[in-house]
Amino acid sequence: MSRRKATSVLAVLVALIFATALAARTTSANASKEASAQMEFTTPVTLGGTHIDPGIYSVTADDSKVTVRQKGKMIAEASIQWKDENVKARYTNIVTVGDQVTEIHFGGKMRYAAIAR
Repeated sequence: MSRRKATSVLAVLVALIFATALAARTTSANASKEASAQMEFTTPVTLGGTHIDPGIYSVTADDSKVTVRQKGKMIAEASIQWKDENVKARYTNIVTVGDQVTEIHFGGKMRYAAIAR
């Protein structure tokens, strides 16, 4: 192979390596916007206009919404916006104003789900 062809092939390989690394980084950044946890609500709360009684629920959040399920049945759903934390949350918990859920913090995550109004 000529020197010119070898240089061209090397340039293409380097470009592919960088493109692959960038794609992997983008995928892992998006994955960090997904979270799930088992939570016990000790008092009645409202999420997305739906009343939720005290109990143990499965809470999952993706890039745009949070879903609350109990025994596989969807109980409530709401739009969210991800916000950055200063430190990782130590525990999974909810923040309420009155009985309205306003934030969901997932243990071990640097981001939390702010409920859209």
